Amino acid sequence: MEDYIIKQLINGLAAGAVYALIAVGYNMVYGMLELINFAHGDIYMLGTFIALALLEGHVPTPLALVLACISGGLIGIIVERVAYRPVRKAHRVVPMLSAVGAAFILRNIAQIFWGTSTLPFPELFPTRMIQVGGVQFNSLQIIIMVLAIVLTGIFAVIMNKTKLGKATHCVAQDIPAAKLMGINVDRIIQFVYFAGGFFGVAGGILFSMTYATWIGMGFLGTTKAWIACIIGGIGSLQGAFVGGLLLGVTEALISGFISSAYRDAISYTLVVVVLVLFPAGIFGRHIAEKV
Repeated sequence: MEDYIIKQLINGLAAGAVYALIAVGYNMVYGMLELINFAHGDIYMLGTFIALALLEGHVPTPLALVLACISGGLIGIIVERVAYRPVRKAHRVVPMLSAVGAAFILRNIAQIFWGTSTLPFPELFPTRMIQVGGVQFNSLQIIIMVLAIVLTGIFAVIMNKTKLGKATHCVAQDIPAAKLMGINVDRIIQFVYFAGGFFGVAGGILFSMTYATWIGMGFLGTTKAWIACIIGGIGSLQGAFVGGLLLGVTEALISGFISSAYRDAISYTLVVVVLVLFPAGIFGRHIAEKV
């Protein structure tokens, strides 16, 4: 029984690491602008298909992955410039609807080029089964967890140790004050959308390595990322990462010990429980608002 529990924990941590990586950029956009980026999932979905196309075109693997992640960031900038910036100061519902429209456009672009079929993603790393005591797991799971931790760590360093990251924190706290301090708010917001697309595609590639690639993967990833953000705390980088891991582990344990049919229902119940105990999320903080 202990070996089975450990195996399920490894499965959950591998899945949760992917959720966490997708949630990182998603969380930053909401933490800064308080807008739900409904196009986030379709941005990384399209970027993942670009990665697939580059790999099938025999582009060297490291270059293909970097180009795909950069393409995701550039798509994020385009979506921000076209769908968000013109309506940024409008009622909150307006940019949300604009994002939904952008998401449908991106999904239709992917459908035109790749269709609606589920496509296998190339095996990027040689994988094998590893036996530790009575526990057997795939080496790909370890690779996914390590890559997710490294990429999130790089993003954390950028956010906490560079002028760009500090300016981003300033804009997230107070946009008018940031403007008075001479910060180019539009450029910072573009950076956040670029980072969201870049790391989202990285998460999408890891997701596709585990499962497959299809045009609906963006909606699924967005849902998981949103749950992870709520659990961890909106606007918190470590919250997004921890929330993703908790969600992945919870799903794995539910699937292993109860039934996969109840996985999503109990996962949403987890969100309710966390919000009852921590209304702002585990790492979230309450912000006073003027009324």
